[in-house]
Amino acid sequence: MPTLFPMPASRCKLSISIALALASIGCATQDEVQDTALINPDIARIYFNSAEAQPDYVLHVWNDQTCDGYMGDNTDWNAGLEPSGQHPDYGVYWDLQVDPNAECINFTPHRFNPDYQTSALKLRFSDNVNEGAKVGYVFKDTNRVFYTPSTTPPETAVSLKGANSHWISPSLILVPKNTTEAELVMSTTGGMSINERDNLIEGTATTLTLAPSSASAWQQDYPHLSDEFAAFEIKDGDSNIIANMIRGQIWLVSYADEEGARALSSVTRVQTAELLDSLYADEATKLEYGAVIDHESDTSTFRLWAPTAQQVKLIPFDEDLRAKTPILMRRDNASGSWLAEYTGLAHGDFYRYEVTLYHPETGRVETLQVTDPYSLSLSTNSQHSQIVDLNSAELTPAGWNELSSPISQQNPASFIIYETHVRDFSALDDSTTEHYRGKYLAFTEGDSLPVTHLKSLSRRGATHLHLMPVFDFATVNEELTERADINESFRRLCQMNPNLIRHPKFGVYCDGGLSGEKVLEQFSREDSLEAPVVQELSRAISQNDSYNWGYDPYHYSTPEGSYATEANGMQRIVEFRKMILAIKSDIKMNVVMDVVYNHTNESGMADKSVLDKIVPNYYHRLDPVTGEVEESTCCANTAPERQMMEKLITDSVVVWAKDYKVDAFRWDLMGHHPKSQILATLDAAKEVNPEVYFYGEGWDFGEVKSDSQFKQASQLNLYGTGIGTFSDRMRDAVRGGSPFDKEEQIRASQGFGNGAFVYPNELNKVDEVQAKHLADIVRLGMAGNLRDFSFTDSQDRTVKGSELDYNNEPAGYAKDAWEIINYVEKHDNQTLWDNHQYKTPFDADLNTRIRMHATSLGTVMYGQNVVFHHMGSELLRSKSMERNSYDSGDWYNRVDFTKQSNNSNIGLPSADEDEQNWALIENIYKSTEGKLDVSPRDIATMERYFKEMMEIRTSSPLFTLGDGREISQRIKFHNTGSKQLPGLIVMSIDDRAPFKNLDPQRKRIVVVINARNDIQTIDQLNMSSFKPHRFHSQLGPFSLANGTEMVDDVAIVPPWSAVVFEERD
Repeated sequence: MPTLFPMPASRCKLSISIALALASIGCATQDEVQDTALINPDIARIYFNSAEAQPDYVLHVWNDQTCDGYMGDNTDWNAGLEPSGQHPDYGVYWDLQVDPNAECINFTPHRFNPDYQTSALKLRFSDNVNEGAKVGYVFKDTNRVFYTPSTTPPETAVSLKGANSHWISPSLILVPKNTTEAELVMSTTGGMSINERDNLIEGTATTLTLAPSSASAWQQDYPHLSDEFAAFEIKDGDSNIIANMIRGQIWLVSYADEEGARALSSVTRVQTAELLDSLYADEATKLEYGAVIDHESDTSTFRLWAPTAQQVKLIPFDEDLRAKTPILMRRDNASGSWLAEYTGLAHGDFYRYEVTLYHPETGRVETLQVTDPYSLSLSTNSQHSQIVDLNSAELTPAGWNELSSPISQQNPASFIIYETHVRDFSALDDSTTEHYRGKYLAFTEGDSLPVTHLKSLSRRGATHLHLMPVFDFATVNEELTERADINESFRRLCQMNPNLIRHPKFGVYCDGGLSGEKVLEQFSREDSLEAPVVQELSRAISQNDSYNWGYDPYHYSTPEGSYATEANGMQRIVEFRKMILAIKSDIKMNVVMDVVYNHTNESGMADKSVLDKIVPNYYHRLDPVTGEVEESTCCANTAPERQMMEKLITDSVVVWAKDYKVDAFRWDLMGHHPKSQILATLDAAKEVNPEVYFYGEGWDFGEVKSDSQFKQASQLNLYGTGIGTFSDRMRDAVRGGSPFDKEEQIRASQGFGNGAFVYPNELNKVDEVQAKHLADIVRLGMAGNLRDFSFTDSQDRTVKGSELDYNNEPAGYAKDAWEIINYVEKHDNQTLWDNHQYKTPFDADLNTRIRMHATSLGTVMYGQNVVFHHMGSELLRSKSMERNSYDSGDWYNRVDFTKQSNNSNIGLPSADEDEQNWALIENIYKSTEGKLDVSPRDIATMERYFKEMMEIRTSSPLFTLGDGREISQRIKFHNTGSKQLPGLIVMSIDDRAPFKNLDPQRKRIVVVINARNDIQTIDQLNMSSFKPHRFHSQLGPFSLANGTEMVDDVAIVPPWSAVVFEERD
């Protein structure tokens, strides 16, 4: 084991009592301190050896009925004791004042970043090898106390490890397969410990005997456990015993035969989530939770599902948020819920729950105050829940009750969805009232530039406004006085973050009169690989600003407070509704809400944990062996496969559909949800709105990958459900490569939309065969990415969509086109403009780059699919090459609705995700010699192309067939097979007999995507009866199709174009 650095003198922190006890040595040498601790009867010392040079641990210490030797007050978990010092061999240590006549003290070493803790441990004074000494040695990852000095963990037969058992029903528990004999032990108060010397578990209150079981049906429900676990039967547990056990600390203890004697062989915690479903879900799912107002009695009833709690109280608060007399809640044994009736609390009152329960993170019984997971309104920063009547007149804007959706949702294939973020929309817009910038109410200002732009898109065919997270999220401080943004003075930014004052480059601006935006603008002119100061300053500002994408759920059913002009209380509800009202009645779009039920921001005992403080280890999916919360989504994964998590999700969606009139829901990481849960939630939402639409990210990864735990709501599994999933197939084919490419691989992986093979850059690795395959994927995407759509691929095979390869998976997977969301840009990853600049040859002029951008968007706009666009893609939006701008602030995320700038080259992107790409980015800027300098005229050109394509799409129902059978029969591709011309797609849509006539104005439509640098002659079918679409003709020289000619029976199209021809009736 490496020698640890000594603790600095400043870390020698002793309490007054300990300091007096050690007055003769002060901060003496390590050997002197060691000797003193061994002989002083009033001091206990705990060493913690983590083998880290700079350990950052605190100690949680407490007394209980079985162990009460600590002479101080029980510590708070979030404010433990700092180490008293650090020994070079044994690690950091704590000296604690103890009662010399007591038997033990309870303690847990832990840290916060990254999270780590041991289990609850006991220092037993009688176990010390030196009489009178009270010294214990703990090693990271051992969960044991040793009493002999050692620099490495002594060999031990048994220690508490993980949570490697699963209690799935009252009569059945799953244990590791090599188990031969086992029992369950429980303590109501926690604090059980392993006495290896005497071969027993101390501190137990209940023991249940187990026996091997032949049951096997469980393997179908828990396939991920079937290989490593075996079923044991619980022999002597009646319902009362089990109901008591789940409210305490539970261990599975296994035994082995050693020389004819029964000996401890392993000890592990028990996962009980499935047992809770088995015991309570049937009744619990029938009930209504949260604060429910009884209008007849003008009071409220409260119900909280907390089956493992030992006591629950309702804590009312007055209008100044001072706690009032608690109200004891009553446990409903059938459902595991707690109820408080006739409370006298009414609309507008604040409250919290106080839950007393055993928490496995601390290993002890905790009393925690927590907000309501069913909160409908909150105080600032979500510290208190608020009772609200959502039908109250004060929460109902004029026109709300009569409000209906402007767009029919019977055929989702007709949707053109426009994704926006509340701050991106207006935070830096001078035409928006200052008090409304970056807020819900910005959408209500009909004459502002952002709203005027939305109206112009709506008139030309945009149907839905997709709002990135607007539920209550955890990553923006809602207290206005505690945050500062770049449109404020730099002086204020420095006040919020004193590190700026001390910075050699930033500090000089702290006393000046410039805004943060102006300072960033000045630094952007000199930003370079050698001095990437813009991203450094932006990162510093982000610590206290108002910006985050919001994929950090805190409370699922309450509007986010930082987007309201007043975060405290019900104003957020009113302003949210006013936003919805304006979007539907003035802008004339339906509303999509981004929902994130797959994870929460925090779990366990963390400050912003809610669910895990109410029913620990139930609402979150745990590793089946270690018991740690899974984090494959990014954060604390939830477990929608559990019945009460499904109910929470479904009840929440119904609130948004019913009480906020949301028309469609975009599900973040939907593949982490069970298909059954998504379908059940959809059924419930349809009871509110029969036309409600669900779509989401059907990615297949993480601990649930390949249906390992349940049948997922993933791309292939949702065939035939009518639920849409984002298609990475056409996205990657058009953009090139993968979103995860780095450094030169980004540039080397060109796509259909930026010149793969046909216009190679200096690093291009895409050959002709690969380029033709990319075109095949684009063709299939434009035909709705259907599983059963047939065409001739680039190898001259007649293939179905499911037989076309995409990274060793079927490219086609949908039954109908409304199950596919095609896009080439959304909030994730680089914008389309930035992506193309990574890949486009240096010699491409600006006009070519703009046409590439438009042509790429044309593959989505003219396809048989739900159309999805990111706000600003029609304005050549750039994030200055930023890959992941979730917390990059207004500087990188701004959209300029004055249309003077596209935000390109305003500084190198953030180091955390893009530092390895900086050299490539700088080379691109230097090698393109001003070809990326976009003017207002260029932005106007791209906006015109975008609107032209929208108007053409909405001019004919032939672009939105939707039904997979209709698409398969009516759509044909030309220029296919091995002899196809790379970079050229020719698609025809037929409305002639024998097909049912859908478009009385047209017989056929032909779409040509020319993703090449040269003019193309379209002679793959007879074009003599076709003409360019009338909207192309009306725009004349301003059309993306300008230069198109008809010569006899062929058409000629310009380079980098998306052109539509029509054969009119």
